[in-house]
Amino acid sequence: MWLGVLSIPLDFEGSEDIFGSMKAGYVAIIGKPNVGKSTLLNRLVGKGLSITTHKPQTTRHKILGIWTETDNQIIFVDTPGYFKPRNELDKAMQIQIERASEDTDLTLLIISPEYLDIPPHILFDHKKPVFLLINKIDKITDEELQEIRNSIDEDALDEILPISALNGENVDKLIPLILPYLPPEHPFYPPEYLSDRPERFFIAEIMREKLLEEYKQEIPYATAVLVNDMKEGEIDINIYVEKESQKGIIIGKGGKKLKKTASRARKDIEEFLGRHIYLNTWVKVRKNWRKNKQEVKRLGYYE
Repeated sequence: MWLGVLSIPLDFEGSEDIFGSMKAGYVAIIGKPNVGKSTLLNRLVGKGLSITTHKPQTTRHKILGIWTETDNQIIFVDTPGYFKPRNELDKAMQIQIERASEDTDLTLLIISPEYLDIPPHILFDHKKPVFLLINKIDKITDEELQEIRNSIDEDALDEILPISALNGENVDKLIPLILPYLPPEHPFYPPEYLSDRPERFFIAEIMREKLLEEYKQEIPYATAVLVNDMKEGEIDINIYVEKESQKGIIIGKGGKKLKKTASRARKDIEEFLGRHIYLNTWVKVRKNWRKNKQEVKRLGYYE
């Protein structure tokens, strides 16, 4: 598997002959927190690129997942869930959603039985196609699904597709629906690439996933994770929190809680990399970093 670091389309010599009438384009995946955006991305590309937990606002970054088959390529753009910003981190996340919608060829708007409202600006501020995906149909009856469909203004949408991102129901119908809406284009990335993000990004995300799973209430939301150094067989990770009290909770009595969390992260990182590694973790305080625009930038949330 390749996780590339490319940021511009590639101009392959002779690509006219190699790729023929290839269609390629960017597709934004947007919706409220916990509607299943990251689960859908992972299923579409066949790899766990976006971390998923039961907690809202798990996704903080715009993540590209690249699907390539024969003469076609779709770059899916997973985004944070849209919500009313409360601090600089939230603002940075919402900016990523806006840019994704503006810069892509098509938008997949996901709703679920828990979150049925469709923001009007999604439909009327963008001139590009919008598909509505009704997710989590495995949790509702056919009658309930029909009630949801009856409440939707179908004329405002280009396509409507009920799906279950979790078990894959109807997801195989999505690619054939998308392709006719994309422009004729050569590939933006080589066919072996699954994302434009480097390994360091995914390693940090795996650690943040474990923090979300292991800690309760506000603690995981006050954390940011950066890979400080990568050597042969050894990775150093910094976990940033906002208060000294949070640092103590993350570490736990005698360091046991952090050791457990890091051990779980190490196993997933080894599976991701396909090799054994030694993981070093440090917890550091950056006071109220989520409210400080410069700190939010420094930690990589303004792109």
